[in-house]
Amino acid sequence: MRFVCLASVLLSLIAAASLRAQSGVPVLLRALPAQTMTTSTPPVTLDLTEYFGVPGVAGTRFVQYDTIFGQFGVELRTDFAPRHVTNFLSYVASGAYVNSFMHRAATFDGGAISIVQGGGYTYTLPFQVLAISKQAPIALEYNLVNARGTLAAARTSEVNSATSEWYFNVRDNSTILGPANGGGYSVFGRVLGTGMTVVDRMAGLPRTNAGGVLAELPVRNYFGGNIDQNHIVVINSIREVSLFPALTGRSHIEFAVENTAPQAVVASLAGSTLTVGGIAGGTATVTVRATDVNGNVAEGTFTVAVSGGRPIILTQPAPQTVAAGSTVVFGVTARDATAYQWFRNGQALPGATAATLIIPNAVPASIGSYSVEVTGSIGAPVMSDAVPLTVIAATPNAGRLVNLAIRTNAGTGAEGLFVGFAVGGAGTTGAKPLLLRGVGPSLGQFGLTGVLADPVMTVVQGTATIASNDDWAGDAQVLARSTQVGAFTLTGPASLDAALAASPATGAYSVQIVGKNNGTGIALAEIYDATAVPVAATPRLVNVSARTQVGTGGDILIAGFVIGGNSARTVLIRAIGPALAAFGVPGVLADPRLQLFSSSTVIRENDNWGGDNQLTTVGASVGAFALADGASRDAMLLVTLEPGNYTAQVSGVNGGTGVALVEVYEVP
Repeated sequence: MRFVCLASVLLSLIAAASLRAQSGVPVLLRALPAQTMTTSTPPVTLDLTEYFGVPGVAGTRFVQYDTIFGQFGVELRTDFAPRHVTNFLSYVASGAYVNSFMHRAATFDGGAISIVQGGGYTYTLPFQVLAISKQAPIALEYNLVNARGTLAAARTSEVNSATSEWYFNVRDNSTILGPANGGGYSVFGRVLGTGMTVVDRMAGLPRTNAGGVLAELPVRNYFGGNIDQNHIVVINSIREVSLFPALTGRSHIEFAVENTAPQAVVASLAGSTLTVGGIAGGTATVTVRATDVNGNVAEGTFTVAVSGGRPIILTQPAPQTVAAGSTVVFGVTARDATAYQWFRNGQALPGATAATLIIPNAVPASIGSYSVEVTGSIGAPVMSDAVPLTVIAATPNAGRLVNLAIRTNAGTGAEGLFVGFAVGGAGTTGAKPLLLRGVGPSLGQFGLTGVLADPVMTVVQGTATIASNDDWAGDAQVLARSTQVGAFTLTGPASLDAALAASPATGAYSVQIVGKNNGTGIALAEIYDATAVPVAATPRLVNVSARTQVGTGGDILIAGFVIGGNSARTVLIRAIGPALAAFGVPGVLADPRLQLFSSSTVIRENDNWGGDNQLTTVGASVGAFALADGASRDAMLLVTLEPGNYTAQVSGVNGGTGVALVEVYEVP
């Protein structure tokens, strides 16, 4: 009797396991705690795995299937089938399942499909089927029933013959694949969340008899004839992942964070750890989203209240030397600042109460020593460094924009790289000699991979194409201007880079760079001022801009520009994302971050422009389109720069992606 009772208990446990064959989707287990801090309080860290979870998950090993129909996760049951899990992961680690396919969809009763099976075969191109090399077979571990949503090891009629092949139970096969069937079939995993929608799509396909082991082959878009990679259910890869994000590697669930007040609160993610710190007085609402690979989302929101402290100056004003008649800007960045007051030679300047001091039309009388007093909510005000303004006589060689270089991913159509420039300036006439280049293959000499193999460059004014080039072919004038402006050497006249020596008249132009034959990859767009000896009437590059897709990592928008001449020049730099939607641009970057580099040092940065009236006024003076919403998350910088090389980088806050526009305007 005792044996019978123990057997009944075991069967009950197996039956119970079948009821939980699939785990749930991400959920918020408990509320994220509100935080109260000061700017001097150490940052707070939260382990998000303590607040988010996946109901029903009991395992510690997971894999992610990447298929032609989408991705899904599987929990591996080391607690019930440790040998089969180890065996399966050894095939995964070796890459055996890369470019494999589902070779069987079977029914056991003549009705709907019962299982879909893979892990036996890969393919190569030209299309050829190859058997996956088999390791030593694994002994049966029948401890879980073949319920819908489970992953099990395929075998022959020999009970201990499982190797590389596996199958998903599309129906409840707990009886037919149970102990009565040669001892049963070893279940060693189960599909996570709503991943069975992908498996069910496989099971819903028609089948064809392709002969031999492919007698029950599920096919897609197949209407007869030879079968190739376009007809099979491809498994691109199977990778081991973690359930929650770690510092490296993929995970079934990814976290994202939104912060309503980044000027007051920093909220950053590292793996599954959220760090929150206060940088200025204010209150932020922080939202954390946990999203699984199938798009199921759990969300938690909490507030972070930061009280201000004594102001701290982060970036001091810089000395400036400008040509007479130029605009000059002094700026300061400070933490916990509530008010500003600028001074010249120790005397307060009426109305100069912003973080930026703008002096239009600087003249010798503007020369002096400038400083700013920063006041906070507590403590005494803090005085900045006093820095000099020097005004020199205006000459044709005064500070000016002389070139722009944009590096990003370029593609086809709306994904191409669009670069705009304007030639002109008050009192200037005639044509402007320029060197225009769209570089792809020659970037390989700098160690870049994934470059655009064959860029095509088109120059447009309005709707009219005025010039185009596919391959530069060693053009003599391009070579001469490249030497004159100091452009790096292309790899040779046979390279497929594009380049033009152009001399456009005053006006606005755009350059589009796309990949020939729909090619995509990293490309560099360059505009060089090839003026040999400037005179007062020589047109200038008064505006350069670029619009393209912004991603993460190497896909951020990088705009390099050069201030030439013998004096500083004030420029307005804008990173526009949300405001592009008003022009019908789809998929815009929701929250661009703008960082200005000199060499590898960040000298200025901005996240949200904040509706600054000074920026609006300056923007109107240089012809920049107005931003209708002062609360938009577009970014801007107004800064006076000494002659030299600079880089403006545009990225998405919290890893956001989308279309963005970067603009650099010369401010008179």
